[in-house]
Amino acid sequence: MRFTVEEINNSTNLLPNVSLGYEIFDHCSDTQSFPGIFKLISDNGLIQPWDEPHKNLSKVIAVVGPFSSTDTLTLAPLFMMDLITMVSYGAAASAFSEKVKFPSFLRTVHSNKQVIDVIVNITLHFNWRWVAFLNSENDYGKDGRELFIKRIKDTEICLAYIKDLNVYTDYYQMFKQIEAHEIHTIIVFAPKSTAEAVIDSAIQLNITNKVWIAADTWSLNKRLPKEKGIKNIGTVLGVSQPVVTIPGFSDFIYSSKIQNHCENAEPERFCNQVCNCSNLSAEDIIAADPSFSFPVYSAVYAIAHALHNTLQCGSGRCNGNITVYPHMVLAQLQKSNFTLLNWSVKFDENGDPKFGSYSIVFWNHSGDAEEVGFYNFHPSVHSFINNTKIQWYTKGEMPTSLCSPECPEGYAKKQTGIHKCCFNCQICRNGTYVNRTGKLIYLKGKLKQWTKSSAVIQTLMVFSF
Repeated sequence: MRFTVEEINNSTNLLPNVSLGYEIFDHCSDTQSFPGIFKLISDNGLIQPWDEPHKNLSKVIAVVGPFSSTDTLTLAPLFMMDLITMVSYGAAASAFSEKVKFPSFLRTVHSNKQVIDVIVNITLHFNWRWVAFLNSENDYGKDGRELFIKRIKDTEICLAYIKDLNVYTDYYQMFKQIEAHEIHTIIVFAPKSTAEAVIDSAIQLNITNKVWIAADTWSLNKRLPKEKGIKNIGTVLGVSQPVVTIPGFSDFIYSSKIQNHCENAEPERFCNQVCNCSNLSAEDIIAADPSFSFPVYSAVYAIAHALHNTLQCGSGRCNGNITVYPHMVLAQLQKSNFTLLNWSVKFDENGDPKFGSYSIVFWNHSGDAEEVGFYNFHPSVHSFINNTKIQWYTKGEMPTSLCSPECPEGYAKKQTGIHKCCFNCQICRNGTYVNRTGKLIYLKGKLKQWTKSSAVIQTLMVFSF
């Protein structure tokens, strides 16, 4: 974030003769973050909603972040009441698309709805119908779970097992139940730390021969693909935001000497809260999930472009006589249409990104996340998966995940239990046929043509009912 602001301030193209001021808060907890936030939105120590937006001359014109959906749900109402723009680079809960509740919220990551669409697309592509869904017990995870249940309603996918994950989860019992249900495909929709706990437990408990589908929060994890025993758990596929290389970012991180600042500099210079400064090295930061960088980068640039238009910048200058109110920046942000590192940045009517795509990745035997497909959203939905690039744990054969195998010709499905994927096969009697859903249909009227070998219709028939 600091890199992007300084890049904009050092350029004369976007905001000439204007410098962006900023404060960066580490949202380590609500209680430690609120004092600074109240200070930002207060006027002479008082916080009150303005009856008219043009009267709100706020100290802050826009907010970038926070990252998680839970943190954003906590903070957003404070900024929404004065139409102060929030541009989040990580809050993916679908609730933020509701403009009645979040009128000044935008984001540079797709909502959980799109991520779930990709996960369901992968599951349908490989005909995995008997799946487990493990989600974190927070706003992000619960939202993903509800979206998944809704999305598979009219498909052939059955949710065989579902589990909320938290610090008290008994992974031994969880995997015991998954094994008892003979589930071979497991979707893990959770933040990085929770997903790491799941996979580490699977390795320790010797859980083998599964297909794991990773959400974009952990699909590009650097540690797990190189863990001893990771190959034994099966095959890991995942959904990932595209990795966009930002010129100069790595050099900026190394030159900043973050660790030295934390250890030697005055605390108030680098930390505006009561937070313990971490000892992350430049290498640690560079090695973090690279797909998160562009959403932050584009969020800051979107605000800068909105200011450019609000201040009527052009010909090397911006109009310094214009008083900028938060609602003016919001109006320009909603009309965003610019190109950044070959990406066209736009927002739809809900403040969601009208750009971008997802990569479909596979953890190969070298310990890397290899791209094996894509899922494009704009201008239209288009997806592709290269099956030949995936090295299955089944040694070449695509694994299956079914409650019951398909019935042979001449047999109909008879559902057993509550799941449509679980059934017995019964032979078709005379005067019956099987429709496309596998259900047994009784005939009335004369049959024009019938298969002698089995009770399956071969050509068009007309019946009178």
